[in-house]
Amino acid sequence: MDTTLRRPLLGRIRWTVAAGATAVLFALVGCSTPTADEGSAVESAPVETAEPADPVETAESAEPADAQQEETCDWDTPKLMSDADAPAGQEGELPDVLIGEWQHTHTDEGAGFEEVTNDHRYVFPSPDRMLYCQHVPGATDFAENAADVTLNGQVIELPGGQYSYTVTAWDADTMLWDNPVGGGYVYLLQRR
Repeated sequence: MDTTLRRPLLGRIRWTVAAGATAVLFALVGCSTPTADEGSAVESAPVETAEPADPVETAESAEPADAQQEETCDWDTPKLMSDADAPAGQEGELPDVLIGEWQHTHTDEGAGFEEVTNDHRYVFPSPDRMLYCQHVPGATDFAENAADVTLNGQVIELPGGQYSYTVTAWDADTMLWDNPVGGGYVYLLQRR
């Protein structure tokens, strides 16, 4: 074989062997060395103490966990369907009540509440963040739109300042919203 043909071939072989050896080396190092998370999990193993937990502290520490909400539409769970049981007053602080997953179950266009046929969900990880989830088969199949919103008193202001919802009544599990778009509707939302 001609030496001019062997040189490029030998160069490619050497490069392939070097790349393969480097890949094997990285794989071995990655498999044998614990990651920072694994190492810290071992180091931070819980230590048992003889002192009983203070029940007051336990109740207070559990409270913030209830006010947390993941920003997800949770499409794996079915649409919530229930009776049109609207709240009559304003129970609790709206910024606290708002956090959570809500299902738009009924709409009142002036003739009483009618069940919503499509799947509309509103998720509030915080009072200033909203994930709107909409499943209208053939139109908005499992659409998800997240935005920063402003809670201005009882008004949920959407970005751009053109649209908003006014929360008129609420309790821990239900809310009434006025939606002025399209002639004015009242939405009944129920906690999921």
